[in-house]
Amino acid sequence: MIETALLTAPPRGGEAIFGRPLLERLLATCKRVGIKRFFIQAPPNERDRAVRSLGRFAGMPEVQIVESFDQVLNSRDPLDPAAPCLALNGNLVVSPWYLSQVVSEGERQPDRVLTLLSSDSERAGSVATGPLGEFIRGGLTPAGVYRAALGLPFALNGRPEDREEAERQLARSLKEETVDKDAFLARHLDRNLSWRISLRLARIPAVTANRVTVANTAVGLACGWMFASPSYWVRLASSLLFLVSITVDGVDGELARLTMTESNFGRLLDTITDNIVHIAIFAGIFVGCYRASGSVAYLYLFAVLMFGFSLCAVATYRAFSVHGADVEKWISMVDRVSGRDFAYLLVLLAAVNRLNYFAWSVAFGTYVFAFGLMWLTQRQWGRVGTGARC
Repeated sequence: MIETALLTAPPRGGEAIFGRPLLERLLATCKRVGIKRFFIQAPPNERDRAVRSLGRFAGMPEVQIVESFDQVLNSRDPLDPAAPCLALNGNLVVSPWYLSQVVSEGERQPDRVLTLLSSDSERAGSVATGPLGEFIRGGLTPAGVYRAALGLPFALNGRPEDREEAERQLARSLKEETVDKDAFLARHLDRNLSWRISLRLARIPAVTANRVTVANTAVGLACGWMFASPSYWVRLASSLLFLVSITVDGVDGELARLTMTESNFGRLLDTITDNIVHIAIFAGIFVGCYRASGSVAYLYLFAVLMFGFSLCAVATYRAFSVHGADVEKWISMVDRVSGRDFAYLLVLLAAVNRLNYFAWSVAFGTYVFAFGLMWLTQRQWGRVGTGARC
């Protein structure tokens, strides 16, 4: 496992990227991929500037500022020169997802030096993995296997447009982080819009991820109210507005990752509000079908849906409780299956005035989904044996 990082103190470590100093952001990114100990090389005249750039990491015992990396091997608690480590050089901007790819590759080949050069025109930064001793003897760019990045990491080199380009690359990389979890249309349409919205909002300090969640919930509830109308045009407008809401639904999470303000409360708020909006949308559709047709069957059908919806919640919880080597792949599959691409179907059905088709199919489709997911979960439990948890 790679748990140690060597960094040269970036000259532009105090430059803000989405409101956080570059060096603080770099350390936070490293911690999210499993790095537990940091050594930052800074000459005496640069030490104070490096400390100011540490942000919330200032004073933490796992972060040490050294004049030379030789001190890493000559300290009271020296590290093994053969131990794999991560080496970062330059004014780097990189996302946790991209850094995790580099670390994973380095862990597969711990005895080799693998270096990824930054994508700026000067190739002025690098992210490397390899034995600790190699970097201490040869500096942070020893001989090894080199390749150039296409997007991230990106190094700031003093041009006025560098910061904006770095932020743009970070926002654009959000699409890669969710590629295994997003449903087909969400991946190819929604994310191409949402990362651009997130980029602009992340530059506005007053806009937070939780505020976006609350605002988008209000839009979703309004869509539910509009779906309850018997008017063709109102329901069509609601389907289009709900499609917009689906796109914005990804913005809160993206915004939290860009500004590094993720929290358990934010995740819980997003999950709860998503389910509230789902219920409001379904209730609105069934009430609208009842008001448009006068058939009381839609009210009974809504009760059938709610029970099926409860079964889906239980089935999804059981699916996310699976443990084993393939758990990440399994959870990604559950996310894709339970995605919200149905918003596009709603627009089509509303346009041809056939939302009643959706009402009947979703009422009984929830049972197909729930029992199918339970069956798949049971099979997965069988594969991982006693590693599953109920």
